[in-house]
Amino acid sequence: MSLWVLIALVLFVAAGAMALRTNAWRSTLAAVAARPMGNGSEVPITVLVPVRNGVDELAALLQDLHAQDHPRDLTEVLVVDDHSEEPVQRVVQNMARHWPQLRYLRLEEGEGKKAAIMAGVAKAQHEQILLTDADARCGMGRVSAVAAAMLARPCDLLLLPVRTQGEGVCGALQVEEQAALLAALVGSWSEGRPVLANGANLAFTRAAFEAVGGYRGDTRSSGDDVFLLQRMRRARRTVEVALDPALWVQVQAAPSCGAALAQRLRWAGKMGAVRDPLATLWTLVSMVLPWALAVFTAVALKEQRIGDGLLRTWLLVLVAWGAWCIPLVQATGDVHRLAGEIPVRPWRTFLALIAFTVYAPVIAVVSRVVRPQWKGRRVR
Repeated sequence: MSLWVLIALVLFVAAGAMALRTNAWRSTLAAVAARPMGNGSEVPITVLVPVRNGVDELAALLQDLHAQDHPRDLTEVLVVDDHSEEPVQRVVQNMARHWPQLRYLRLEEGEGKKAAIMAGVAKAQHEQILLTDADARCGMGRVSAVAAAMLARPCDLLLLPVRTQGEGVCGALQVEEQAALLAALVGSWSEGRPVLANGANLAFTRAAFEAVGGYRGDTRSSGDDVFLLQRMRRARRTVEVALDPALWVQVQAAPSCGAALAQRLRWAGKMGAVRDPLATLWTLVSMVLPWALAVFTAVALKEQRIGDGLLRTWLLVLVAWGAWCIPLVQATGDVHRLAGEIPVRPWRTFLALIAFTVYAPVIAVVSRVVRPQWKGRRVR
């Protein structure tokens, strides 16, 4: 066996392992989406909304929450104001005049989203808590669906789906990236090693949150979702996933490439704190594999000669390329279909996958030294 064939075989095996894993994710996506939900109409729940500025987005979310079909007397909405410079209090109190279940709490001690969540959990009236970002939008059945999911599958932490909308090339890249990451979220959960979560849509019990200490001792300004997930995992708390159509929330993509870059630097920075060797290994393989394939393909085109295992080398390389990209494109398409995004555009997903392969390693390295601004504060 020539060296060319041996290297091609190693790449083929690595790509095949990735393909098997991604196809297993697809099976999990279908299975989770098909779960029966039950009836959560008698479950009291607190919707916790930490906010810093963004009054217009908050007002739209509150309108969505006011229209929920969950019993009004069982649905508390608690807005925790993290030192906003915009008139958040006035907006909330104006709506609360005709909505007694809507409450306003201004953060007095500390700052940041984690401090706001801690204060909100301490003041929440109900045991079941649904966390949502102030710039998210949702359908009228969201709260009922969350209550039903937590009743059907009792858990300490429930990971929920988020759909991203965006315009233009930069927006499309973010849409595809987030759909692929949702597939990875569900897939890693199915393997018993969830490492991703999205704070725009997350539910947990107050007892579990308090038992793991909330964010006590955590001085990092971002990463509330991922760090809470890791604390739950370390405490061996039950983590579930639900994908019912009523559960989805919608968020807008970052409005510019610069804003998207800063957002991803912040996300990559918080992922560096995840301590899971196997998950880290898989991440490294998934990032290195396409680069290794690309380099080997370029070198082989230039250097390999006829008779040096040429046919076997290129057969292995071509299959490896397909094994790497086709299941990922299919899994991302599955997420789009679950989110009701029709038609699915595999070509756009493929181009976004290539782009992600290029910029993801760069962001991972840069995030170690660059700390962008977030909500007017420097990320720690």
